[in-house]
Amino acid sequence: MTVPSPRRKRSNPRFAPSGTRPGGASRSRPTPWTTRAAVALVPTLLALAHLTFGANQPIAALWFSTLLVLALVVALAVPSVRLGLHDLAPLAPLALLFAATLGAAAWSFTAWAPGGAHPIWAWAGAPSGALTVNRPATLMEIAKLAGLACIFLVGALQSARYAWASATFQAVLAIGAVYGAISLLMFVSGAQLMAGERLSGGFLSPNSAGSVFGVLTVLGLGNLLRGSRQTAGLDTASRLGKVAVPLAYVLLSATCLLLTASRMGVAATALAAGVLLAWELFDARRQRLSLLLAGGVLVLTALILISGGNDLLWTRLGTVEADRLVRSDIFAAHWAAFLASPLFGYGLGSFIDINNQIMTAGNYDDLWAIRATHNVYLQWLEEAGLVGAAPMFGLLGLIMILSTIRSGTVKRGQTLLRALIVSSLVLLVHGATDFALQVPSIAAFWAFLLGCQYSFGRR
Repeated sequence: MTVPSPRRKRSNPRFAPSGTRPGGASRSRPTPWTTRAAVALVPTLLALAHLTFGANQPIAALWFSTLLVLALVVALAVPSVRLGLHDLAPLAPLALLFAATLGAAAWSFTAWAPGGAHPIWAWAGAPSGALTVNRPATLMEIAKLAGLACIFLVGALQSARYAWASATFQAVLAIGAVYGAISLLMFVSGAQLMAGERLSGGFLSPNSAGSVFGVLTVLGLGNLLRGSRQTAGLDTASRLGKVAVPLAYVLLSATCLLLTASRMGVAATALAAGVLLAWELFDARRQRLSLLLAGGVLVLTALILISGGNDLLWTRLGTVEADRLVRSDIFAAHWAAFLASPLFGYGLGSFIDINNQIMTAGNYDDLWAIRATHNVYLQWLEEAGLVGAAPMFGLLGLIMILSTIRSGTVKRGQTLLRALIVSSLVLLVHGATDFALQVPSIAAFWAFLLGCQYSFGRR
């Protein structure tokens, strides 16, 4: 007697589970337009701040910080977003390091330290002294730090779900492209706020614009690499159609970056892009050839743009040695000031006061016109001292280390997360020779991106 073999049930497409194709293949749902609009609000606010001098004036900076706080209040008012707080662990180490930074800043209002209050208070005949040489400036910097903490949390909440994280990433790129187009139009029409031969993007310094466009270029590169990998197996025409918009983002940001003629901005961006490409190549198993081709096309495009008439960048490369000498004199003067008060510094926001006090006949030509040390690390050490700078540096390092560790465990969007992590290199490297991170809108932009990478796709 022959036993009939059991028949397999055929799956009915009408009864396939939501979010799957017949046969079990996953299908991502399109993100609702309301979500895309909501996650675009903060990037829009940041782009508007970029276009208005980066909110780099005292009153503008306070209003801008207030808006950052309100952004968090609005986010927490939405129940579905507020639930994302449970997905942000571990927040305690970050909160402790940030509290230590604020505590050190608050401590500078007292005179409790070896050596007591700064001598300037006795010279001015003040009834009570403090470690900080400028109490209002320190209070303003504390308010700015509070705003940055709020926008970090907004970025983290927006990226807690993968769909939100992806939509936020795309919103940053799309609004960045609009910002770049406006900056380019202002530049070619002669209507930009900062007159000169270099694209300034609404900032008081083209170098600041170089940092922003460098970050956008690296993020755009990550988006392009991801799009290229997702089109594997398609015909050439379909692949070109899929990557056309991501490629346009990269080319627009790179063009604006080169027009800023920011030497360190270009160098930092090239370094970050190289790190991202190497990271992707190291992890890729089947698509290394396509990544190499994409990287080759980008390198060739960059060489064409650089050599195709950007004489200003080449001219500025010829003045590297002279600028290095000026920077060296600035760093030497302010490093000596830091060594004179290494533990608690002179108070956050006290740079101008310190600069005026250490100005001599020998360094006057280099110091009289500056408003920052052109080195974010030295300025933090000088203003906050080791007691205040160490927890801040530790906070940033911990965020990036934890994000890098998580990048190997996320199931979707690894390339986007890597791009977010690597984009920080642009600001960290450029910050060694310039003051972009002292600009409120750029600091907030980075804090937002740090929040995005910290919680990327946790839920």
